[in-house]
Amino acid sequence: MNPIIFFSVLATFIATLIIIGLRAAKQTKTTDDYFLAGRSLSLHQVAFTLIATQLGGNMLIGTSQWSYAYGFYGLLYTLGIAIGFLILASGFAAKLQEGGVGTTAALLEKRYDSLFLKKFASIISIVSLFGILISIVISSRALLISIGMHSEVAFALLWCAIIIYTMIGGLHAVVAADTAQVLFIIGSIGSISLYSFLMRPHRLLSLSELWQSQQLFVKSSQLDISRILATLLMPALFALVEQDLAQRFFAARSPRVALMAALAAGIFIIVFGFVPVYFGMQAKLLALPLPTGANPFLSMIEFITNDFVFACAACGVLAAITSTADSLLCAISSNIAQDFDYEAIGIKRTLVSSQLITLAIGIAAVVGSFAIHQNIIDVAIQSYALSVSCLLVPLLYACYSAQPRANAAIAATCIGGGSFLLFLIYPLALPAALVALPFSLIGYHVCAALAPH
Repeated sequence: MNPIIFFSVLATFIATLIIIGLRAAKQTKTTDDYFLAGRSLSLHQVAFTLIATQLGGNMLIGTSQWSYAYGFYGLLYTLGIAIGFLILASGFAAKLQEGGVGTTAALLEKRYDSLFLKKFASIISIVSLFGILISIVISSRALLISIGMHSEVAFALLWCAIIIYTMIGGLHAVVAADTAQVLFIIGSIGSISLYSFLMRPHRLLSLSELWQSQQLFVKSSQLDISRILATLLMPALFALVEQDLAQRFFAARSPRVALMAALAAGIFIIVFGFVPVYFGMQAKLLALPLPTGANPFLSMIEFITNDFVFACAACGVLAAITSTADSLLCAISSNIAQDFDYEAIGIKRTLVSSQLITLAIGIAAVVGSFAIHQNIIDVAIQSYALSVSCLLVPLLYACYSAQPRANAAIAATCIGGGSFLLFLIYPLALPAALVALPFSLIGYHVCAALAPH
């Protein structure tokens, strides 16, 4: 690829993000504006930012890696995301919006009247989201390597832009950038995909032919059932507890907006999820040579297009990565800034302090990414599992129980987390988080039965 063309497109992309952040900063006057956009987001704003939150490097880069090895089983991760959105659209998103709070941890405090539960839930959320953020940073580096950009300059410029526009504009900037990024992704990657489906350059196989070629990939009997279930179910269950999605529902202007946006996002993810699977499988069947660290998704696009189109596609994937990264940055910052009281050490909850927290989280994630060398989907799945094990049962009872019990919720959280760690050390045939959930549920009911109201 021509580096001049790529850096020109990348520079335009980065400049656009910074401009969006500066414009959004004019609307951001308070911490409520910074983290919740004044609780005024419309249907299209919530829908676009939900799509952007999940349409990240894990979905595009990670799914194509899975499809290169496992064929259509690469759809598992994307299908899990879509299932999560459909569950949210069935009513759970409205419950979150009606909570009238800023974080899932604060919702637990409101329903259970437990400060301990709030702080514990917030810590779990921060740890989980930070793990996912690191996986996003890793995927951005993998992307640059796959297109021959081994220089750290492009990597540093990209992350400086993400951190800066998120820091100065908050959720207003994130939503505006997400809308622009999703439209750019549809325009670039969507157009290339449509061209490939219809014109089939270089004798690409059709979807039906790919289906018939599934036996050439790793067979289901050779896959670890625990890994299959974790890849499918953890994204779906995590969607119910993750702060970055909940933050959008808290900021929606009405419960109906929250529900319809979740439904629209789920439908889009299902349709778009075939794109990385299609290109990942094509790369394997064409025996496309992949350099060390390269990704089949972008390698295929480079193979069938010219330098300019490929540069646009690469920036489209970068847009997917940044759209998830800014959401995670904003969500982690909201947990740290809103769920803890720092006045005892002389720090007040102000807009500036919130911005500095966002800056610190961004820098820490970039530094931390150099210490992780796992598959990016595996990193994300482990991060999902921790929150699901600890928080799913208490949050469901907080939303649907008429008289949620604080002691029972604390027991469910501790037993769920403890069981998860135990089965992580001594693994069974099923994913640790899925085994831990029944223990968490039993813990809630036993404690509720034994403890007085």
